Amino acid sequence: MFETLRHFFAPPIFANTAENKTKLVWLVRLRWIALTAQIVSIFPALEFHILEPNLLPAFLGTIGILAALNVITWVALRQGLSPGPAHVFLQLTADIAALSTLLALTGGGWNPLVPILFVHSVLGALLLEGRLSPIFFGLLIACLVLLQTFAYIPSGLEPGLLPPRILFPAQLLIALVFWILTTWLSHTLTSAQAHFVFLRERRTRIDRLRAVGALAAGLSHEFATPLNTAKVRVDRLARKQQLGDDPDLVATREALDRCEAILRHMSGAQLQPDRLELEPVDIPELVERVCNSFSRVHEDATLHLAIDRRGPRKAILPSVAFSQAILNLIDNALQSAGPEEPVEVTVRSPGGRIEVAVLDRGPGWPELVRSHLGEPFVTTKPNGVGLGLYYVHSLSEAVGADFSLEDRPEGGAMARISLPAATPQAETQP
Repeated sequence: MFETLRHFFAPPIFANTAENKTKLVWLVRLRWIALTAQIVSIFPALEFHILEPNLLPAFLGTIGILAALNVITWVALRQGLSPGPAHVFLQLTADIAALSTLLALTGGGWNPLVPILFVHSVLGALLLEGRLSPIFFGLLIACLVLLQTFAYIPSGLEPGLLPPRILFPAQLLIALVFWILTTWLSHTLTSAQAHFVFLRERRTRIDRLRAVGALAAGLSHEFATPLNTAKVRVDRLARKQQLGDDPDLVATREALDRCEAILRHMSGAQLQPDRLELEPVDIPELVERVCNSFSRVHEDATLHLAIDRRGPRKAILPSVAFSQAILNLIDNALQSAGPEEPVEVTVRSPGGRIEVAVLDRGPGWPELVRSHLGEPFVTTKPNGVGLGLYYVHSLSEAVGADFSLEDRPEGGAMARISLPAATPQAETQP
């Protein structure tokens, strides 16, 4: 018996169960409790002349209809009903309609049990979303108005009636306060839950990146020596056989250089916070140096640099690794748009953060790259290895920055790094 009661009052939270189904299970249980309380209240109501004997059949009939609805709902849930928000709304509406009928038979707004109706303003705010919540609250207020207008006043309540001009505003205020506070708390808890899920996913992503980084570093170490040996032997063989610019030799050297570049990227991808040399860095100055250096090496490329020097300028990060990240983004933009199209690099400081963005006029970000951001070896380029964006994403995760990919409304792509600005105390640290 005790175990049955404990199971009945346990929170109706089940694995792999839809949210609306959980809500209906909760409503069914609460309704059984409410029906039991209504049946028990019949005896004192008759004793104190709050319920007239001639109205008892109507009172019991309303309870019977609500009990039948509860049974039907429970059977439907057991048979696999997949309810939507409308089902929850209709169930709550049936509750306030039945409760209003019972109250109307026993004094209406002057019945001392009217506050039970206010509980439904809390339930509506908790269980209903979007427009359904204010619509339900409007129906609840309509029920209060009807209770004031069409209620039957039994003899047991007549001596202590308050004027409607006092009673109704007080009840309306209580219902409104309940609904507003519960709606606010519900939205706050929903936002907190969403933020918690985001942080948990981010932590999982960081752990995965660390594992991949450790694997990449190990592979790089293991392959570096045989790769260097292969390059030395190829060069020695070319000199001995006097191959010169033989096409097969050129292709072999290019393949070895490509393998070396991949290993270099992989070894640099192990960006763990405890292994980075963090320091206060003037971001506009660093980005300007990187762009000038890139322009000197790639004279055929066109870089447009725009720096908004208002707001914070410094962030805590590894300057060399961040410079490599910016170079990766510029290289990616040039490959996407082509050398004849200009690449824009912007630095600005909105809302206490520092944003560095690289923009191009290419076709935009492929959905494959966008959906797998942060994963290595994901690329749509014929000669790409899929490590450039992975490097930038790994660095951003390591220093607490946000890295995002967006399509420009006027055409093209944008990659943006949003860094938390350094505090004055951090800027003064050696």
